[in-house]
Amino acid sequence: MLKVKKNPWLMLTVASLLSYLLFGLFDSLKGSTLSNLLEDMNFNYSIGGTIVMGQYAGYFAATFLAGFLTDYCGQKAALVFAGICMLLGVTGYSFSSVMPLLIIFIFLMGMGLGALELVGCNIITECYPDKKGGYLSILTAIAGLGAILSPAIAGYMLNAGLSWRMVYRYGLLILVPVTLYFCFIKESSKLKAMRKKRESHKENAAFSIRGIFSQKGILLMYLVNFSYMAAEMGVATWMVDFYRKEKLFSIADSSRFLSMFYIGITLGRLLGSVFVDRIGRRRCVLIASAAAFICMLLGIFGSSLFVICAALTGLFYSIIFPAGTAIISSLPHGDSARIQGIYFACGGLGGMFGPWIMGIVSDFMGISWGMALGCVFCAGIFLPILLLKKQDGKL
Repeated sequence: MLKVKKNPWLMLTVASLLSYLLFGLFDSLKGSTLSNLLEDMNFNYSIGGTIVMGQYAGYFAATFLAGFLTDYCGQKAALVFAGICMLLGVTGYSFSSVMPLLIIFIFLMGMGLGALELVGCNIITECYPDKKGGYLSILTAIAGLGAILSPAIAGYMLNAGLSWRMVYRYGLLILVPVTLYFCFIKESSKLKAMRKKRESHKENAAFSIRGIFSQKGILLMYLVNFSYMAAEMGVATWMVDFYRKEKLFSIADSSRFLSMFYIGITLGRLLGSVFVDRIGRRRCVLIASAAAFICMLLGIFGSSLFVICAALTGLFYSIIFPAGTAIISSLPHGDSARIQGIYFACGGLGGMFGPWIMGIVSDFMGISWGMALGCVFCAGIFLPILLLKKQDGKL
């Protein structure tokens, strides 16, 4: 008990874990339920991609808002903001029957998800700066756990005859108590002092922010996160439909492939927490993006023996986000929350355009060619990281 009381970060650390658990649970629901939503509403792939784009438009907006909210009001305020957005978004989305309302409420959901991810990450990088690479891998593994459970449970519910709306409504059973926890947490005096110190040096921080776009290394990492989110979110969004329509699996089996995708992400991040800082973050990202490229090609265009490979890409995507976040936080810059906010915002743009572009291509060329765009986005991860070599020999 004495140990617990002496830990000034305990309540916020628990909040960061819960925020990533919520992120994993609700972010993966779109992939599990989108196929049923499109059939229920008689929408095509392009409209489905536009709905998903609404979620990541909210994510994009939240990364800016949550960054500033964290800087000026603290992590607690940003977490409460995230919880309220999620409650409004999930409730409204599950009751909507027309496209404009679906987009509005999934936008709110996206704002909540973006804030949860950014604030959870910021808590870890500020509280545990010396081992952030490993801790970020563990944190994102928690999100992976939620993302594994979500498609499996959703697939079971949908296979049992429940509507996609009920899947979201059942999610409120965990969302409500976690949001209440956010309301009652207390920030440590140390973090408050750190925030006041940043505010007292506001002019220097502002100068550093203005100089971001002249720093090649940071710009390259923004491109990496854009490509990573486009690849992972695009594949996760359309995977269930791909296995249903192209590989002729049932909705339950197709959802299990999505769970397998997130199992790979979770296992990869748990393993990555052990070796990412030892092997080198840059090297890990290079290997992972190349392996994901090959695996995706085999899963889409290979024989039936390789049908599982598309789902296994999650194992290789797993290490890219935590390693990339550790890389950018190691580059010289000003205010960490704002730099990470822009970094996550670029990821939000990738999440917006990845599924949307895949949906458009799928309408014209088929879902297989839409999924194949994941290979293009993998190249968008590999090449900028390759160019990053000269920026910092320690990466």
